[in-house]
Amino acid sequence: MENITLETNENIAMDIEQLTNGGFYPLTSFMNYTELESVLEKMRLPSEEVWPIPILFPKPHKDIRSGETIILKFRGIEFAKFKVDEIFSYDSKKMIKQFFGTDDDEHPGVKTMKDTTNQFMSGEIIKFKKLDEILKVEALEPCGMKEKIKDLGWKKIVGFHTRNPPHRAHEYLHKTVLKSADGILIHPVIGSKKSGDFTNTAILNCYKLYSKIVLPAEKSIMTPLLTYSRYAGPREALFTAIVRRNYGCTHFIVGRDHTGVKNFYGKYESQKIFKNFRDIGIEPIFFSEPYYCKICNKVTTEKECKCGKDGFVEISGTKIRKAIVNKTKLPEIYIQKEILEELQKLDNPFIN
Repeated sequence: MENITLETNENIAMDIEQLTNGGFYPLTSFMNYTELESVLEKMRLPSEEVWPIPILFPKPHKDIRSGETIILKFRGIEFAKFKVDEIFSYDSKKMIKQFFGTDDDEHPGVKTMKDTTNQFMSGEIIKFKKLDEILKVEALEPCGMKEKIKDLGWKKIVGFHTRNPPHRAHEYLHKTVLKSADGILIHPVIGSKKSGDFTNTAILNCYKLYSKIVLPAEKSIMTPLLTYSRYAGPREALFTAIVRRNYGCTHFIVGRDHTGVKNFYGKYESQKIFKNFRDIGIEPIFFSEPYYCKICNKVTTEKECKCGKDGFVEISGTKIRKAIVNKTKLPEIYIQKEILEELQKLDNPFIN
């Protein structure tokens, strides 16, 4: 029987990359029905290991049957082999509600999942080529990251997840954890995002510059993470922490509305969920929202600053965006001048 050849999209290619390089450990392949049911019901695999989000291979419209082997191409290049051993259906409405906590079409993850088939395939994956070579980006794999950490002699390593360029609130988080940590992993996601999010070019260019002008070189590593945003709030917060554990981090920053979108999740829901999953193998570091205090004349949080509303100045993402679009100056209480200028140089730093 001839193998079926299938061109796949970037999201699937990125899932394959992480499933095969250890980034999604304990998962090593796309979920079967039993695994999916367990994850949706209790955020654990049947083995009881914590895993909060579905990782699925939607069945294409081709007449594929269990037992067949598919050669997966990405951008025309043979990328992996997928030996299908189970094909199953799942109630899309049930999955969407359990995964995202809402079925509102205004939620970008909900909309994407509603546009996807409710039939999925699982089986063994054998990868032929590293994805960063096809994408032409330099991205450390878990084994490479752990080797680097070992060479540097770091013991306490803090992971930072982001889909935005750095501003002063991020800078506060980074500098605060570095007071007690050996190093920080700046790990921006560069997979697909929603319209209005920053482009990969904007994010990576700014973090390369930021790593030079702000972070101490001997205490920081910046490398992109080949995965994409799900906008799933608390469940995705757990997921982002587990992935950084797999990349060698011992601690992980969880800020306000981590991996959330619009007002679908409470400001600190993504922190509260960790209390129910203390066995994930990485220690979360929780932060309340950083702001600039005009009385203290510094970026701080309500935990440190007692000046209250009299001193509070929000580090407003909306103001930063307006300054980028209009190419106007902005006080450096919001963002480093060099970072703002880097964003203003781009024709369009936002996804259309």
